Amino acid sequence: MAVNKRGLRRLAVLFGIATVGVLAVGAQAASANVIEICKSSANGMSGRSFQYSVTGAANTITVNGGRCSGPINVGALTQTTITEGASNPGTDVASTTVRPSIRKVSEDLANRSVTVTTGATTSSETLVTFTNQPAGGNSGTLKVCKLTQTPAYLGRLFSFSVNGGPLVSTEANDAFDNPANWSCRILGTFPVGSNVVVHEAIPSGTEVQFIDSDPATALVDFNTSSGNGTYNIQAGVTVALFDDEPIPPSGTGTLEICKTAADLGHGYADPDVHGPFTFTVTDSALANYGPFTINVPSPNYGQVYCTAPFTVAAGIATVTEGPSPGFDLVDVFTNPEDRLLTANLINRTADVEVPSSTDPNDETQVVFVNQTQRAQLKLCKTLGPGSSDLIGQKFAIDWTSDSGAYGTTWITAQATTQCVIVGNLPIGATVSLSEQNPGEFIDVSGPSSITLAPGINTATFTNTARGLLEICKHAIADLNRTTTQPTFQFRVDGGGLINVRAGTCTPPMRVSVGAHTVSEVSSPNYELDPGSPAAVLLGFDTNGGIVVSPADREISRQLSSRSVTVNVPYGPNGETLVTFFNRVRQGQIKICKAITPGSVDSLGGKTFTYHVYVNGRTFTVGPIAPGECQFVTDSFGNPRNFPILDANLKPVTVGALEDNATDATPTLGTFYVSRLALTGGTNPQTNCQPALYSPTGQHCKTFLATLTGFGTQQRVHIAWTLGPSVNAVTFTNTAGDP
Repeated sequence: MAVNKRGLRRLAVLFGIATVGVLAVGAQAASANVIEICKSSANGMSGRSFQYSVTGAANTITVNGGRCSGPINVGALTQTTITEGASNPGTDVASTTVRPSIRKVSEDLANRSVTVTTGATTSSETLVTFTNQPAGGNSGTLKVCKLTQTPAYLGRLFSFSVNGGPLVSTEANDAFDNPANWSCRILGTFPVGSNVVVHEAIPSGTEVQFIDSDPATALVDFNTSSGNGTYNIQAGVTVALFDDEPIPPSGTGTLEICKTAADLGHGYADPDVHGPFTFTVTDSALANYGPFTINVPSPNYGQVYCTAPFTVAAGIATVTEGPSPGFDLVDVFTNPEDRLLTANLINRTADVEVPSSTDPNDETQVVFVNQTQRAQLKLCKTLGPGSSDLIGQKFAIDWTSDSGAYGTTWITAQATTQCVIVGNLPIGATVSLSEQNPGEFIDVSGPSSITLAPGINTATFTNTARGLLEICKHAIADLNRTTTQPTFQFRVDGGGLINVRAGTCTPPMRVSVGAHTVSEVSSPNYELDPGSPAAVLLGFDTNGGIVVSPADREISRQLSSRSVTVNVPYGPNGETLVTFFNRVRQGQIKICKAITPGSVDSLGGKTFTYHVYVNGRTFTVGPIAPGECQFVTDSFGNPRNFPILDANLKPVTVGALEDNATDATPTLGTFYVSRLALTGGTNPQTNCQPALYSPTGQHCKTFLATLTGFGTQQRVHIAWTLGPSVNAVTFTNTAGDP
């Protein structure tokens, strides 16, 4: 076996292997209808496993070449179809035989199946035999394809013989072309598995550079010196591949490598091609040279930069440009022009002819042409939510590339995203971006820079129309002038907390155009004032304590959650103001009367009166009979509301006293308070002491309490901190003689 001095080159050929699934044979259902499957050992099938599916049989049946399955019951079927699964390696079903032959109903060899009439019993079963052959048949076609990498050899006829027979000719094809385009010659048909010798009559001045096959496994032996290749014939088509090239000349010659930038049109050279570029050379004697470095300044204007001439072996030299990130090799040419044999722009290589010569003027000059890898920069304009007011407005985006390019791009906003292609800039360049001031009530968001990657690079700027929203909290009435107004908290659209002190407003807040919900955070001591006198004096219908101005911008309100939804228009249309009117939460006081069960006879028909002390005022409640309750009322008999904070925003402490209840040990004809219960208020204070004689176990006496608004302590049975809503005190009494 021999190879030429440039080495053996083999072509990689892929081939597929079909996969066959194997299923186990399960128990057959009892039946009188029976078949049996046999596999012929002919054509090399002996011992190989094949799988069959049978209509009426539950499981797949496995049969080895040269053997049979044994009886197979197919239930009540009088006809059944047997199908052979695909094999690995692939085979074709060449024929099926059925015994008795009259029972073959039909067969489909292409789909590997046969339909038969079943036997009635095991002794009269139907026997089916499958005979297979290698896929494609028992014979294969051999053809030869002539290849070359030398342009002068393309289309030239080369001659071949098979097993010493007569010569036949076929023309040479480009080895780098698509194999589908090759023109090849059929050499004959031969038995599969046989070995055939293909011989090339090698022309003078030519050498066989490589011998190969398709499929790759078909090449048994080869000798490039004698031009012989031995091939094992495969099913289908076996391809013999012969590549011929000229015998390299002897002696030496001169080579020079040059670099220039691509012409971008109208004689304008790519100014961004720069840098050092490196090259290596392998000559026809397989000697290596380099690396050679060519420095190209930036910017360049189409000049050609070269190495010094150097001597290499005459013949075909391969020149390779090293990796040049950011640049593409777009062309290679030589001077003289006809010395370029092949160029692979993707692999950055060129094969050039270097003639044997001692004349420096007879050098081969190879020029590599590069172009900067470029990417497209696209600037886009889109509008944020609620920004239809900006449709038709022009926006200016300034951009500056670190490669030196710059500009301003104008985009007119529309309902859908609008884009403008800035141009093609070098990959890896960083482009600084900024939008010129779009206007007082327009927000802009977008990247400050973008580093260009291969392909289309998109930078999107979003403009959002803004409106003004202001929140005011009206001062709480009835506070001392020296008392600092309380601070309230709000949220807009459920966002972060906004603090607003009563009697002040927030600065106008920039928000997106459209609906926004302003909510006051619930406070334990304050509530919306549904009838604020201040709002009435200002001419507002408070609508439960919230005023929107202008009024037509209110969309809806939810007083239970202290919120209002308003429409905020585009800024030039003026701000939207939301004012909240609050008051100290109100509490009502209710006195209830109960008696212990043993006191019904003495106290059941009696009524009771009370004094209630609230914020410096005294109120009489009663008379109340056992089982009844009464509110502290106004002059109209309605439950009176009391602020739970005083004018200094301190909690209000109130008290209640039952008239005529004894503090002493009860005696005949007297009654005493035996239990006190409070709901609605907090921090109850009582003087309820254990009492053995009391049916409730205690005797609640009066005590002196400090109450809000009273200069001296008041005598009460119970004192507590007034809470919102209803504060109910239940006095339970017991007679002194139960």
